[in-house]
Amino acid sequence: MAVEKVTFGLQDENLETAIKRIEQQSALRFFYRDEDIMPLAHLNLKNDTRTIEQTLEVLLQNTYLSFRQVDGHILLERKEQQEISGRVVDSTDKRPIANASVFLNNTTIGAITGNDGVFKINITRPGKYEIVVSMMGYAAYQKPLFANGHNIDLPDIKIAPQIIALSEIKIKIDPRRDRDYKWFKEDFLGSSNFAGKCRIVNPEILDLTYNGQTKVLRASSSDLLQVENDALGYRLKYLLTHFYSNKNDGRVSFKGLVLFEQLTGDAAQQQKWQKNRMKAYKGSSMHFLRSLLENQLDEEGFKVLVLKKKAIPNYPNHYFDSLGVTPLHVNDMVKLSDKKDIYALNFKSQLYVMYTRLHNYKGNLETIPLAAQPGYAKTTVTFIAPYTFFDNNGIIINPESIVFDGYWSESRVAELLPSDYEPGAN
Repeated sequence: MAVEKVTFGLQDENLETAIKRIEQQSALRFFYRDEDIMPLAHLNLKNDTRTIEQTLEVLLQNTYLSFRQVDGHILLERKEQQEISGRVVDSTDKRPIANASVFLNNTTIGAITGNDGVFKINITRPGKYEIVVSMMGYAAYQKPLFANGHNIDLPDIKIAPQIIALSEIKIKIDPRRDRDYKWFKEDFLGSSNFAGKCRIVNPEILDLTYNGQTKVLRASSSDLLQVENDALGYRLKYLLTHFYSNKNDGRVSFKGLVLFEQLTGDAAQQQKWQKNRMKAYKGSSMHFLRSLLENQLDEEGFKVLVLKKKAIPNYPNHYFDSLGVTPLHVNDMVKLSDKKDIYALNFKSQLYVMYTRLHNYKGNLETIPLAAQPGYAKTTVTFIAPYTFFDNNGIIINPESIVFDGYWSESRVAELLPSDYEPGAN
C-alpha cells in the first residue's frame, strides 16, 4: 500500500467509485460497511499517479474513516470517538446560552451551542485537554479536562456576563491605530511566505495599547480574532489574552485560546496544505519538544549544544558567547512536573538548538565566529523563568517564560499548528 501506485482522478464522484478503481489496478481488496462509505460523495481528485496510501490519505482526510492494511486487504473503519457533551448557561439567571463557541484549546475540535445551550463534541484521542467557552458579552471560560476514552457528560458550564461601566466619553480617532495594527500584524503573523497568505478578518475587535516611554505595544481581543490561513488551510479563532512587543530589545510574546477550523478545498488544495503543514512542523518547537519526550533527538534531526557567556578578562560586565562541543541529552533538559502529562524544560545556561535537516540557514550569532557555527537552522533558547512547561503534544503552556532567537523566533501564527496535528495526517 505504501509502495504500490495507482493512476486515476475523480470529478464529483463517490468513495465507492474510487475503491473500485484502486481494486482494478492492484491486487488489494477492500472491506467496509456500505453505510460507512455511502455518505462520502462529491469527491474530487486530480488525475495523477500516487501510492495507494497517499490516495487514501487524500480521500479520507476530514472524514470519520481510517484505513489499515491486513495482508492483502484494506480495512476501512470508523474512528473510535468519545463524546463530550454539556450545556452552557448564564451564571446569574441559569438561562441557556445559544451560539456560544465551545472548543478544546489548540485543537481542531469544537462546536456551537444550540438554542437550549447544549453542545456535543467528539474526540478520537484520549488525553489531557482544556475546554474553552467563548461568547461575546461574557467572560471566557476555561478548565482542564481529561478524556479517558469514555463519554463525558459535563455539569452545566456557568459563564459570567462581563459588566461594562458606562460613562460619558469623547470619541476621537486614534492617530496611531493604523501604525500599531501594522506593527501587531507583523509580529503576530510573522514575516514568512506563509504570513503573506494570512488575513485577519475582524481587526476591529483588537485592543491595542502603545507605551511611548517603554516602546512597548500590548494587545488583546474582546472576542475571537479570526485569521484565515490559506497557506496551511486553517481558519483560526483566537481569543488573544496576551501580546507583548518591545521595540528596544525585539522581544515578542503572545498567547491565547485558539480553535483551528479546517478550510474546505479541492484535492489539489488539500495536498498543498498537507505539504505546507509538514514544512511548518519539521524543525519547529513542537517537533523538537515531541522528539525530546520520545528520546528521538538524533533520529528526528536535532542537536542541542550549550551556549555560555564567559567574562572577558580586565573588562567588567563584558562577555563573549562560547558554544559547547558535546551534544546534550534529554535528561539534561527535561524534568517531570507535579502534574500529569506536563513536563518542565530547564537549563542553567542558554541552549543552542540545531535542526540538521535544514541547511544554509543564514541566521547566526554575531558574537560567535561564523566558522564556528554550523549552517543548519538554529535557535538560541533563553530561560526567563525557572521552568518552561509543555504538554505531551509539544505545546508550551507558559510562553512568557522563554525567549527564542533565530529560526523558531521567525515562526509565528502563520506557522501555528493544532496540538492534535500528526505528521502525514490531515
